[in-house]
Amino acid sequence: MKKNKHLRVVVLVMTIVIFVFMGISFASYSKNTSSPNGILGTVLQPVQNLLSYVGNGVGGFFGFVGDMKDMQEENLELKEEIQELSEKLRDLDSYSQENQRLRQLLELKEGSPQLDMVGCEVIAKDPGNWFYSFTVDKGAGDGIEKNDTVVSGAGLVGHVTEVGPNWARVQSIIDSNSSVGALISRTQDFAIVDGDLTLADSGKCILSYVTQAPSLVLGDAVVTSGLGGVYPEGILIGTVSEIISDSMGYSQSAVVDTAVDFERIREVMVIRNAG
Repeated sequence: MKKNKHLRVVVLVMTIVIFVFMGISFASYSKNTSSPNGILGTVLQPVQNLLSYVGNGVGGFFGFVGDMKDMQEENLELKEEIQELSEKLRDLDSYSQENQRLRQLLELKEGSPQLDMVGCEVIAKDPGNWFYSFTVDKGAGDGIEKNDTVVSGAGLVGHVTEVGPNWARVQSIIDSNSSVGALISRTQDFAIVDGDLTLADSGKCILSYVTQAPSLVLGDAVVTSGLGGVYPEGILIGTVSEIISDSMGYSQSAVVDTAVDFERIREVMVIRNAG
C-alpha cells in the first residue's frame, strides 16, 4: 500500500515536469499566437500559470512550516526566560521580606538597650499552618532559660517552655494553654489575654476580666502588664477587634487581633532573664 502511494507521487511529479518542459519548448519557438506553435503556447499558458501557482504555493507552504518551527522554538525560549525571571522575582521578594524582618528585629534591639536579647531562627514547628509552639536554634549555651520572653519586630510571640544545649521550645500566645497579664494602653485597665481554641486558627486571642465596663473601644491597643513574673511591661500584644459584654454589663471581654503574624514566623528575639 505504501509502495503504490509512492509510485503515484512519482508519476505525478514526472507529469508535472513533462508539462513544464513542453511549455518551455513551445514558448521558445514562437512569440506569435497566430502560428500553430503560438496557438499551442497560448493553450499551454494557463497550464504554465497553474504549475507556477502550485509551485509558489508549495514553496510558500514549506516556508510557512519553517516559520512555524522557528516561532515554536522562539516561544519555548521565551517561556524558559519567563520562568527564570519569575524564580528570580520570587527570590527577590523572599530576600526583601527577610530583610524587613531582620531590620525590625534590629530596631527592636536598638530601641530597648535595657533588655538583654539574642536573635534566633525557627528550625521546627508543630504540624499545621499556625505557630502554636516551635523550636529555635539557640539554647542554654546562649544563656536562654525557661520562661524567657520571646518577641518579634511586631510584638509579643510567647515564652520559652523548654531548653536544650543549643535549642529552645517556645509556646506562643495563641496556644490555648497560654495566658498573659495585659493592660489596655488607653485606659490603663488590667486584663488577661488567653489563647482560645475557637480563635487560634485565625491567629487571635481572647481578652477577659476587664472590670471597668464599658471601657473598651475597637482599636484599643493591648500590651503586657508586667504582672506575673514572665513578661516585661509594655510589649504590644495586639488590638481589640470585637467587644463582648456580659448580660449584666458588669464586665467585658474582647477578641484581640495579635500584632504578630502567627502563620509566618521565621526569626525571633529571646529576652534573656526578663522575668
